[in-house]
Amino acid sequence: MKYYGYSRQRRTRKPRLDKKRVLFILSLAVLIVVLIGGVRFMGSFKALQDRSSWAQCLRDASREDGVNYLLYGMDGSNEETNVEEMFFINFSSSEASPHIIFIPGDILLHRQNEVEEPSLEETDYKQDYRPFYTPSHFYNEQGAELLVEQISFLLGTPVHHYIEIDYAGITAMVDCLGTVKYKGFALKGSDYLDYFLEGESAEEPLEKALRRTHSLKDIVESLEEKKGPFSLARTIRQAAPYFKTDLSWKELKAFYKDLEPLFDPQYSIVQLPGEWRDINGALFYEPDYVHIAAVMENLGDEFILPRELITVQVLNGSGVAGIASQVGDLLEEEGFQIIKVDNADSFDYQHSQVISHLEHIEPAREIALLVPGSEFFKEPLPDQDVMVTVIIGKNFSNLKD
Repeated sequence: MKYYGYSRQRRTRKPRLDKKRVLFILSLAVLIVVLIGGVRFMGSFKALQDRSSWAQCLRDASREDGVNYLLYGMDGSNEETNVEEMFFINFSSSEASPHIIFIPGDILLHRQNEVEEPSLEETDYKQDYRPFYTPSHFYNEQGAELLVEQISFLLGTPVHHYIEIDYAGITAMVDCLGTVKYKGFALKGSDYLDYFLEGESAEEPLEKALRRTHSLKDIVESLEEKKGPFSLARTIRQAAPYFKTDLSWKELKAFYKDLEPLFDPQYSIVQLPGEWRDINGALFYEPDYVHIAAVMENLGDEFILPRELITVQVLNGSGVAGIASQVGDLLEEEGFQIIKVDNADSFDYQHSQVISHLEHIEPAREIALLVPGSEFFKEPLPDQDVMVTVIIGKNFSNLKD
């Protein structure tokens, strides 16, 4: 009896655990998980960075006028890559917001090593040889290196960093999310890519480019919300073949935070000076080299557009016949581009108003100095097709008398 009673006691006794040992084992397990995740995470980011010598040498250029980034999107789903749009972004040392210049993907460029620049009228586009090229030509010839070099030559200023996004990666990113909701439909990657590239209706090039940047931001934010310790690293690995930059992951993270104005519909983005030309049934963007030089000269502390690029509408708010046309002629003589002359919503404006629709108010301030007794306002509007609105009030007519 004693024997069986003793053996029962040994079978029911609970083993005593060393708390320090258990804590050490748990800590070690957590550390292993963190290290594995960190290695995968860092490895994923390293896959995005272009460590070639030419890319790393970009940052050695002079930064007298600030730090310049070239951000461009392209469609690499076909045999030849097509550069869709580009944004030149300048961060000056004294201003919190960047200066953003939109460059159409179909801009005509002259190769840097060709000295003479014949005009389009002198060029026969029916010939096989053309002295002008598009960004897509340069990219397909020598990738990002030649493209960045030629854009830097066009603008007459260095590019310190570049970011390349291949829109073909949209499919993989959306499929990683599962689907993306659009107008009540759950779209998979390939279906969403069609909308991303083509849109729904006729769009201006800048309008299309901004729609795409907003869509990309929505996808990135959705991926950031995706749960799981390895989901971000997995997503980055999937996106790596479609993304290239000389920036490290820390630099890229800081840059993304500074890029908010690109996603703000009220922030004014300047289109590179030029005009669209129909060449053999296809539209190309012919750069205006004189105005481009004037724009680039103003990079840095103060970003002032040439007056010829500042679009203005003049509205009659006083009821005095012909007063808006007179002011429009005055401003046009001063070099501003008058887009519209019309009546205001009423003739009861007691004081003239100069309203800036730009984030940078210097152009409107110049106009306000030319309109005696005017009040100055800042009112960014996403759907406004002019940079400055001038409303002529009753006090202007009194001053003229």
